[in-house]
Amino acid sequence: MKSMMKVLSRYVLSAAAVAVLLLVINFAVLTIWLFTEKNDKNYYSIRQTADQLTFTKEGYELTGSGRDQLERNNQWAMLLDPAGEVIWNYKLPADVPKSYSISDVAGFSRWYLKDYPVSVWRYDDGLLVVGSPKDTMWKLGIMIPQKSMDNLKFWIPLFLILNTITAIFFALMLGLRLFRSLKRISNGIQDMAEKRPVSLPINGVLGDLAAGINKASSQLILQETALNKRDSARTTWIAGISHDIRTPLAVAMGYASQLEEDEGLMKEQKDLAGIVRRQCQRIKDLVSDLNLASKLEYEMQPLRKEQASLAPLIRSVAADMINDHISEQYTLEVSVSDNAQNGQLLGDKQLLKRAVSNLILNSIKHNPEGCDIKIELSKDGENFILSVADNGTGFPKEVLERLNELKEDVDHKEGVDYKEGVDYKADVDHKADVDHEKGTETDALKEQNNHGLGLTIVCQIIKAHNGSTHFTNLTGGGCQVICYLPALNS
Repeated sequence: MKSMMKVLSRYVLSAAAVAVLLLVINFAVLTIWLFTEKNDKNYYSIRQTADQLTFTKEGYELTGSGRDQLERNNQWAMLLDPAGEVIWNYKLPADVPKSYSISDVAGFSRWYLKDYPVSVWRYDDGLLVVGSPKDTMWKLGIMIPQKSMDNLKFWIPLFLILNTITAIFFALMLGLRLFRSLKRISNGIQDMAEKRPVSLPINGVLGDLAAGINKASSQLILQETALNKRDSARTTWIAGISHDIRTPLAVAMGYASQLEEDEGLMKEQKDLAGIVRRQCQRIKDLVSDLNLASKLEYEMQPLRKEQASLAPLIRSVAADMINDHISEQYTLEVSVSDNAQNGQLLGDKQLLKRAVSNLILNSIKHNPEGCDIKIELSKDGENFILSVADNGTGFPKEVLERLNELKEDVDHKEGVDYKEGVDYKADVDHKADVDHEKGTETDALKEQNNHGLGLTIVCQIIKAHNGSTHFTNLTGGGCQVICYLPALNS
């Protein structure tokens, strides 16, 4: 609303300024034109005629240059004596009298003589009259009181002020019509941004624009409906697959475990059974992660937020990792700054633990030769800064770019299309390739990409807690994931 009022005020002021400027320009042009016409070089001054008229023994005589100038301007002239009689003339029209009374002289001096515009000049022996052709000059006699002229310095500014007010008034009337149309357009755009249906009237100056907005709104509603339908179907499908796969997967894992522990089998056969069991476990974890990622993406995962101390939670996850997952080639160090020791946040403890464990497991899984993992927690103003870093192989360049793109998607979109965004290494075949001759997993399996879904879940969990995630490689080797989480005020 404020922006619309700003547009209206600027429109009104601009229109008023243009109107006043045009008024001033027109007045100036009119004044210049009048003075230019009055002093036109083709206008022959009667004074010059008087200077060219001389008295000789033969009578009054006009010099040659004087006659040429009268001829050039198609003018005539006559000289009246004190009695009003014509004592000399040059090309006097036939319908012009040769004798005049005082009242006649007073009349044509101010106006016209037989419709001829004339000028008069006091001459030594009488009155010199110079006339021009009919309908060539316009004479206007104006008498203005001196008091009125003195008051012009007051009336001219008042005139400009009144004209400015009038211009603003009419501009405001026209602007209000435009304002009402723009307000409807603005409200329509706002509704469209908030995914509400828009139906604007298509009459008026902005009718075409309103029709375009209506069409765009209809298309957006259709797209939103189609996307919701697709997302709902995908979520339902993932949930169904997750449920249906558990029973056969549990059976396969059970038989694989029995075969792996069967003393009657050869070592090579036991190894193959172990590979089957581990891949079944991997499928189980993948399905669980996929189900969780889908729920987080569409905000179907209920968040049980409560006040929680982040430092003890991180230590608990690290202790569980040391007890259950970490072998001798890995070291795990936890460092908590003083200002973060007692800090709390509002969050879901289980999901936060899942995020921290995913980050640690990411370093373990992708550094099979071992690495040092360091977890640091600090507090900067209103945010916790959680850093999980290792000195392993780090992220490949294309992986790092994809992870940060994924992070941007999670930060700025309502959901991520996992078909396109989850697995940053799409051309890696995720089959559990087994070298049956040797009974060992192939290099392709060892390099199998598990970053995508686990780190996607990390991004989604942090985002669900109004935080952000950043992925980077360290200069000396290894990688670092930094999570920013809002802390509760003390």
